[in-house]
Amino acid sequence: MEESTRVTHMGNISPVIDRLETALSSGNIPPPYDRWGGRLLSHLTKPVQVVVTGLPGSGKTALLEMLSGHSVSTGDLSPPIMELSYGERQRTVIERRDGSVQEIAGALKDIDLPADVVRARQEIPTPRLACQDFIEIGLTGNPAENGSVLDQIVRRADIVLWCSQDFNDAEQQLWAMAPDHIKDHSFLVLTKADKQMMRGVLPGIMSRLEPVVAEEFLGMCPVATIQGITAQTSGAAVDDALWASSGGQRLMNLVLNEVRQGRAADIDQGRVFLERLSTQAPMAPDASAAPPSPAPAPHQTSGNEPVAAKTGALLSEAVDLLQKQAGQMLDSLDMSGELNSDAILNGCVEAVSSLGTLMDRIAPNNPAAQTVRDDLQDGEEMLVLFQLERGEDAALDAVTLLLQMRKELIEKAAG
Repeated sequence: MEESTRVTHMGNISPVIDRLETALSSGNIPPPYDRWGGRLLSHLTKPVQVVVTGLPGSGKTALLEMLSGHSVSTGDLSPPIMELSYGERQRTVIERRDGSVQEIAGALKDIDLPADVVRARQEIPTPRLACQDFIEIGLTGNPAENGSVLDQIVRRADIVLWCSQDFNDAEQQLWAMAPDHIKDHSFLVLTKADKQMMRGVLPGIMSRLEPVVAEEFLGMCPVATIQGITAQTSGAAVDDALWASSGGQRLMNLVLNEVRQGRAADIDQGRVFLERLSTQAPMAPDASAAPPSPAPAPHQTSGNEPVAAKTGALLSEAVDLLQKQAGQMLDSLDMSGELNSDAILNGCVEAVSSLGTLMDRIAPNNPAAQTVRDDLQDGEEMLVLFQLERGEDAALDAVTLLLQMRKELIEKAAG
C-alpha cells in the first residue's frame, strides 16, 4: 500500500507532515538535512507498530483478533509473524522461506497457507487499523531461540503486549533483556482472566506480579479475550457492558493512548527538525536575496579584551571536546567492527551536555556564548530526534551532527 494513501486515512494528523513533504520536494535542503528529513518523514507516516508476543498457548492470536476486531485464525499452521494492517481492499500477502511473496485477494483465515510460510499480512479497509499495525510474533519456547526473537521484536515494536497467564520466571528472565525504551511503552496482558478468576487464582497472580510489573512494564491488564471478541462480534453493535467487563476496553484504551502520545511526540520532533532546518536552509520566497548588512559592532575597550580572549579560548576548548568525542566513537567503531548505536547516541548526548557545562563558564550576557548556547539547545533537540529513531543510521547522523557543530564553533572562534 502506498504511504500517501495510508496517511490520508490517518486523518491528516498534522500539518507538520505537509510542511516536511513540501520542504523535501523542493530539493533545496542541504545534506545531511535532506537525509535526516527523509527518514523523519518515513517515521511520521509509518503506523505505530503494536507487537503481540508470548510463549506458545498464551492466547496471542485471540488477543490479536480482539484488538483488531477481525478473525485471523489460521488453523494448525501459524506463521512466525502475522500482521494486521490497513489496506484499501481486503487482501493477504504471504512471504515464504525462499523470499518469494504472493498476494491473494481475501481474508487470511480463508487461505491454505504453505508449509514454509514465514510471514503473513492481512490488509483490511477498517479505520481501526489506520494509525497502528497489530503484529503477532510468537516465542518458540526454546530458550536458545527466544533471545534472537526478542531482538527482532525490539527492533520492530513501538509497543509490546506480552501475553501470559502467570508470567513465570523464564518469561521474566527473557523480558529483562529488553531495553528500557521498549519496557516503558509495553503492557503485561494476563490472558484467559475469566478462567483464572473462576479458579480463584487471578487476585493472587496479580498481587505476586505487581512489583515485577512496576519495574518491567508500563502496566498490567487482565483480559478475558474470548469475552472481548464476543462483545464485538455477537451482534450488530458492540455489547458495551461485556466489552468493559472483559478487560478488552481498558486494554484498548491504554494502547490507543500510547499510540496518540507517541504520535504527538513524533510530531513535536518534526517541528524541532523544521525549526532547525529554517536556520540552516531558509525556504522563504526571498531566501536568495542578500542578507541585510549587520549593524556595526560596538567598539571594544581594552578592558573588555580579556573577556573576549577568555571566550575565544573556551570556544577553542569546545572545538577540541567535540573533535575528541567524535574521534573516540569513530575509533571505537574501527576497532570493534561493530556499531553500538545506543552507545554512540549516548556518547553524543554526553558530549553536548559537557559542552553546555563549558559554556556556563562564560558570562550569561556574552553574545558569542549565547549564540553557542542556542545552537546547543538545537543540537540537543536534534539528538532527541535521533534517539527516537535509534539504529545505525541515527547513530552515524548523531556523530555527523557533532562534527557539524564543531565546524560552526571553529567559525565562531575564528570570528
